[in-house]
Parts: sequence; C-alpha cells; structure tokens
Amino acid sequence: MPIKGVTGVIRLPRLGKIRLGLRKESSEGFPYPVPTDYFVCPDEVRKIFGEKPTELAIMLPTEDPNQWAGQYLRCYSSYRGLICRGDGEMALARVNVKTGRIATHEDAETELREITCSPKTCAHYETGRCKRVMNLQFLIPDCPGLGVYQLDTSSFHSIVGINSSLELVKAVCGRLSMIPLSLRLIEKDVEVDGKKKTVRILSLTASYTLAEIQKFAQMPPGQVLVLPPPDSEAPDDLFPEEVINKGSVRLEDGVTERDLIRLWDLAKSKVWQLDIREHQLKQWFDKHCHINVEMDDFNWPLPPAKFTAEGLNRFLKAVDRDAAC
Repeated sequence: MPIKGVTGVIRLPRLGKIRLGLRKESSEGFPYPVPTDYFVCPDEVRKIFGEKPTELAIMLPTEDPNQWAGQYLRCYSSYRGLICRGDGEMALARVNVKTGRIATHEDAETELREITCSPKTCAHYETGRCKRVMNLQFLIPDCPGLGVYQLDTSSFHSIVGINSSLELVKAVCGRLSMIPLSLRLIEKDVEVDGKKKTVRILSLTASYTLAEIQKFAQMPPGQVLVLPPPDSEAPDDLFPEEVINKGSVRLEDGVTERDLIRLWDLAKSKVWQLDIREHQLKQWFDKHCHINVEMDDFNWPLPPAKFTAEGLNRFLKAVDRDAAC
C-alpha cells in the first residue's frame, strides 16, 4: 500500500553548480568574485559543451517554477552565510536573541525569527548587502547522471529576462517541463545610474523552430519530481563591479585593505565604547562626509562601500578630541 507523502515522491539530487565567475584572493588574503564571460562548469559539463561555454542545452524538471526558480531578497554574511530571506513583506532572519537585530559574527545567542521585510527602510538593502536572488535549477540532458544543476544570479536584468521567457514558453507550449531550451550568457546594453553600460546577463530561449517546440510539447512530460532545496551560498554576481574588483571594500590610493579594516575596527570600537547615538553618527557623517549612516552599518565585519579611509580617520580624530575635553 502507498504511504501518503512518501510513496510516489521522487527527489532529484543536485549534481553540481554552474557559476558566473571565479573566486580569487587579493594580496591581503581576502576572497572576492571575478565575473567571467562564460559559464564556469563542472568537469562533466565541460566535456559536453567545452571549457568556456556560453550556451547550455537544458530542460526544466517540473511545472512549478517555485521549485526550480526560487526568487527572494537574500542577505549574506561572510561569517554566517545566508542570514535573512524575505519576499518584500515578511522575512525569516537569524537575529540576536536579546536585541532582535539581524545577527553579526559577534552575536553568541541567535535564533531564526520571522520579521518584517521592507526594502525601502532596510539598511542592509540600502548598502547592497541584501539583494534579489534567483536560484535556477535545471536538467542538462546531455550530461550523465539523473539530477539537477544549480545556477544563482542577483542580476535584475537576468531575473526579469528569465521570467519573461518562462511566460512565453508556457504560452506557446502549454507547459514548462521537459521542453528543450537554451540557457545563454549574452551581452546587453543597460543604463546604470544614468550611464549606458554593457553587462552580461542570462537569456533563456529555444534552439528549435516554433513548430518543433510545439511537437515536443505534445510529448508526455513524465512524473512530477521533487527538487532539492537551493543552497545558501551567495551568487557569483551578487556584488556590483566597483565592489568585486576590490574585494569587499572600496580602496583609495595608497590605502590597503588591511589599513581600511583596521580603521573600521577602531571606529566600531569607539562607537560602542563611548555609546555614540545613531542621531550623532548621522549628523557627523552627513556634515563631514556627505553620506547617510545608520547604527546597523557598524554591525558589519567589513566596512560598507560608502565609508572611506579618509572619512574614518576624520571621524576617529573628532571622537578623540571630544573625549579629551
């Protein structure tokens, strides 16, 4: 006799990850992502599509996009990994048990808690720590093994493009699963901060004619499959170009990453030791550095990109002068 919820459930394993960049280390030993103009693939995929493929032949495993194209606002920590996942209204976050704030590496007692998710008022979203992320999982029929590959992206243009393609495939074929599709990495001209820029985005399309695609759609898709939950690793294109080219922090001429992090640790220590209030931080940094600063900014192990060595130096000198009075 069948067991409800067990019998008939087929769970596909994850065979590997396909990436949009490589991980490198700076001279100071800090890891940072470097984008590539090709898919970074496991060995078995490279054997089929070449060492640096820009196009993969894929199929989608089920009819439910929520299973294989999950899309959430995600916040990552270099220490804890994924620390918050939200939909713009509610989020599940790892928080400090006492304060209720999203946890940092210094918090010993933490728990998962449901909190309000509001990008407009979230300091993590404002500083770029939290971004929209799509976890795309798909079959590669030409590769050996039964399972799915995962590719993560935080690109707005990639996510919108894939969602639009899915709507078109569903309209043409009447379904999404087991239709031969091509996943491509293409160049596109976009506007960033009022300037035109060429970026690489994901494109989902078909390598067959409309008539051929409709013939595929008439074939039975097979059994419904259950996919593994996406992992909590940050996507390779999570950070903007001006950040990833220098690791996690912005550097000035003659300033090393170690210098900036040392200043950042000193500034955080002063803030907590002297019990400096948020309105004082806001007022000082707005007046002297012309940036908007929140108390939550000082929870991060690395300084957000808006902080500079010059600004942190001026802040430390100002605090020392006031403390001496």
